[in-house]
Amino acid sequence: MNRMYRYIVFCLVGLLAVFAVQAQQLPINLENISDQQLLQLISQYQLSGLSESELEARAREKGLSTDQILLLKKRMAILDPGGMGVPTNASYNNKTDAYTERNRILTRGPSIKKRDSTGNTLYMFGEEIFDNLDLSFEPNPHVTSPPNYVIGINDQIVVDVFGLSENTKKLKVSTEGTIRFPNLGPIRVAGLTLEQATEKITRSLTTIYPAIAGGKTRVAVSLGQIRSIRVTVIGEVFRPGNYTMSSLSTLMHALYACGGPSGIGTMREVSLIRAGKKVVELDVYDFLMKGDLSKNVLLQDDDVIRISPFQLRVGIRGAVKRPAIFDLRPGDAASTLLQYAGGFTDKAMKNFVRVKRWGTANREVLTVPFTQLDRFQLLSGDTLYVDSLVKWFTNRVVIAGAVNYPGEFGLNEVNQLSTLLQMAQPNEMALLDRAMIIRKQEDYTPSYIPFSIKDVQAGKFNVNLQREDSIHIFKLEDLREAYTLKINGEVNRPDTYLFASGMRIQDLILLAGGLKDGASLQRIEVSRRLRKSNNALDTAVYAVIKSIDLQQGIGLAQNELDFLLEPFDMVSVRKSPSYKEQITVSVEGEVMYPGTYTLAGNRERLTDIIKRAGGLKQAAYAQGAILVRKTYLGTSQADAAIFNNKLSLVNSQGRGAAPVLSTTDTAQLRATLDNISAQQKPVAIRLDQALQQPGTMEDLFLEEGDVLKVPKQVQTVQTFGAVNVPQQLAYRQGMTVRNLIHESGGFALSAARKKLYVVNPNGTVAATRRFLFFKSYPSLQPGSEIYVPARRESRRLTPAEIIGLGTGLISMGGLVIALLNTAR
Repeated sequence: MNRMYRYIVFCLVGLLAVFAVQAQQLPINLENISDQQLLQLISQYQLSGLSESELEARAREKGLSTDQILLLKKRMAILDPGGMGVPTNASYNNKTDAYTERNRILTRGPSIKKRDSTGNTLYMFGEEIFDNLDLSFEPNPHVTSPPNYVIGINDQIVVDVFGLSENTKKLKVSTEGTIRFPNLGPIRVAGLTLEQATEKITRSLTTIYPAIAGGKTRVAVSLGQIRSIRVTVIGEVFRPGNYTMSSLSTLMHALYACGGPSGIGTMREVSLIRAGKKVVELDVYDFLMKGDLSKNVLLQDDDVIRISPFQLRVGIRGAVKRPAIFDLRPGDAASTLLQYAGGFTDKAMKNFVRVKRWGTANREVLTVPFTQLDRFQLLSGDTLYVDSLVKWFTNRVVIAGAVNYPGEFGLNEVNQLSTLLQMAQPNEMALLDRAMIIRKQEDYTPSYIPFSIKDVQAGKFNVNLQREDSIHIFKLEDLREAYTLKINGEVNRPDTYLFASGMRIQDLILLAGGLKDGASLQRIEVSRRLRKSNNALDTAVYAVIKSIDLQQGIGLAQNELDFLLEPFDMVSVRKSPSYKEQITVSVEGEVMYPGTYTLAGNRERLTDIIKRAGGLKQAAYAQGAILVRKTYLGTSQADAAIFNNKLSLVNSQGRGAAPVLSTTDTAQLRATLDNISAQQKPVAIRLDQALQQPGTMEDLFLEEGDVLKVPKQVQTVQTFGAVNVPQQLAYRQGMTVRNLIHESGGFALSAARKKLYVVNPNGTVAATRRFLFFKSYPSLQPGSEIYVPARRESRRLTPAEIIGLGTGLISMGGLVIALLNTAR
């Protein structure tokens, strides 16, 4: 309604503008203006090209009243209730309206059918086009208006007048099949093609645009928004029913929408029935084989599409390019089916095809020569099988091994052994004394024909080759163990290397990347296999070992370097006994110069490294110093094997075997096995005593990776475990374990007092001593820690266990009495 009001206002403003130009006086009596004059004024307004704001401003200048606006509004509503033949949502002005795309009318797509991924199942040829989301046959709504398009109800016709007069209208075809152009009566266009409607509309517009007859004004008619149509698909289809489609839809689009023919539907007879008469019959194979869509006509409202059942359906398998099931027409021969299948593949056996057929009572197999395919008539249900060529060659010989050109040769051109050897060319690695022909006998068992390549090349031996003969030329390197040399010890890349004739020790050392810095030139050992011996008796000697000293005189050393190696020699380069790598230790904590130090020798002690670190600071607590050491540094695989063997002995104690190790040894061994990975562990030392008496047992020798930690003075002691209040207390001179336990609330009920022990600041552990009924607790020093373990709760015997134990004792007592009586 708002659009109509605006349209009436535009007309009114245009009317006033025209009158203002023609007769410069107001007011204008709108009641005296005829309907024809009013329509002409509206048309002139649309041609004026003035904007709405300009026209309204000009109308206000001329004194247009509100009553005049209302009167014009009523007359326009009576004159053209539908908005002068133009729908309110489709009014068009070439100055203001933008181009509007045609609406797309969608139909439901295909349902994806599951297919056998193994390829064993034959499918109908062409059915995939109706099951492809990327191929919908949906009409393009943006195409140029087709001249043969049949106009129907609800189509939108765009009439464009251009030339001396400019006017464009979008007119919708009414339910009576007419359109109404302004200033004209209804024009019937329904049922006409777009080309016919253009001629009729042009003739009608000549009455109001006389310049059309002279060619100075022209008319173009096209489609705007298109209508939807309703078609019916029946017969053998996957989804028969009614479908709403675009009026630009074709026969193929309808087939796609319904999912195509069903399992018994044919693609060869798709009939389009319109008003009870068959209009066209589409053969989908014309599109699939030739791309011909000449019979893919546009659909119209109430069209009926019918798909008939198939008449002749035949499958084809095997070596063809397109194995599938095909619909044939009655009278089609097997050659037609082969043509639909794309013909034979390259590996097809083309002499004949086999046909499996459903007979009257049983299945039948027919063999059809290739020359008779044009005359062989197929029956529905037949399946053609095209075999592939066998893998056997009719004229092949094969040569392999030590030749320059191994592979397959044709027997027609190479029918003798000498000719084959000349073409294949045995190389320098070939064993010339003996080669072999492998030939299949009549029963297909292999037979061997040995020969000498030398004899063949000299013309002393030759043989005629046969189909599938295989000639093998042996390689010299394949007939012996690979010759190698091995080097180990103090070289950069110890490994196994290929032997080469003339190699010497210096060559092998160079291959191994040269000597390491610590290698000894005085002791290089070469061990050699006993490969050949004229003595047939056994010997106790396994290898020949030669020691080489490269630090001898110049002449002697040169002789040693020129020592020739033989296959399988093993060269061992030893490490110099005087070669030592730097050994570092670390000093941390309360020393003057903490850091990392390199040991001068293997006799350097704790006190020596303290001196090198500048001595202890005033706040240093020597009694709490700890040495952290990699306890099992340098553990070898042999050591690991020994530890694993001991562990198996320890574990056997838990399986009922007799004890092998004591409890202490077992605990030590378990600790050893836990630390075999060279973890750092603290070592209890007494640095204060070592400083007082350097060189004594307390002054330990240092080793690689040792870390000496000297803490600050500690002024506290603390308790842990089964005490009532475990806590940390300030140390007082003369404080004992009893004092510390008392200040911690005493022992807990679960305390194992006999097992109390003290861990000193330096890591040493002191346990409680017992003599008769007396206990002697360890002494305390600043930084000590008291650990009170908890007792293990003893399990009380159940009544059943008590009865069982009593019964056993009574039985044992009876047995003892019986033995005593017997002894008497």
